[in-house]
Amino acid sequence: MDFKAISENFKDVDVKQGIVTGYLAHFGSKDADGDVIMEGSFTKSVSENGPEGTKRIKYLLDHKTDNAVGVFQQLNEDANGLYYEAKIGRHQAGRDYLLMVEDEIINQHSIGFKRIKQEVKSDAKYIKEIRLYEGSGLQFWAANGNTPITGIKEMDMQDMISHLSMLNQGLKDGKYSDETMIMIGNEIQQINNSLNTLKAASSTLIDDQPNILTGLINVLSKN
Repeated sequence: MDFKAISENFKDVDVKQGIVTGYLAHFGSKDADGDVIMEGSFTKSVSENGPEGTKRIKYLLDHKTDNAVGVFQQLNEDANGLYYEAKIGRHQAGRDYLLMVEDEIINQHSIGFKRIKQEVKSDAKYIKEIRLYEGSGLQFWAANGNTPITGIKEMDMQDMISHLSMLNQGLKDGKYSDETMIMIGNEIQQINNSLNTLKAASSTLIDDQPNILTGLINVLSKN
């Protein structure tokens, strides 16, 4: 199974009703892997396994099959891409998910899929049919919590600062579960570790981040 993240943000979140909407894929643009997803590529898969089919396409957090945060109520293609609406669960993971989407800590999407049909040209690989297994909200950049963040060199520094600011604010003021607070603390630590690794190659480094473990202990002690 392949995974592909996109920069499309969430379209809307209704915390009271537990509904989130957005796009899982964008049509017509070439991504960093040299792939272009074409309109119509999800039609068969969504028809068979989407909300009006077997309902096998899952809505997950970070591609974790043991962490379904909601249920797709709508999946359909439009001119922009694969649009969705999902009802988020009332369990703790679902409540944390809604709050982090609202706080913009979770601000990316990714899909787990299999290529069925594609056309390889000199400029790109044009994907014409996809078997979609799941769509995920991405909580953190790292695929593996035990490894440094990848791709920081390609990230805009202002975006990095903004993301760190949101994470720190979430650690300070967020009303998440203890488990989620720990993951936020780990994410900040991973980013700082990666930035320190790049220190020799970059003149711009964020040096004023708080002590993560101390901050985490202080937050948890207040819960």
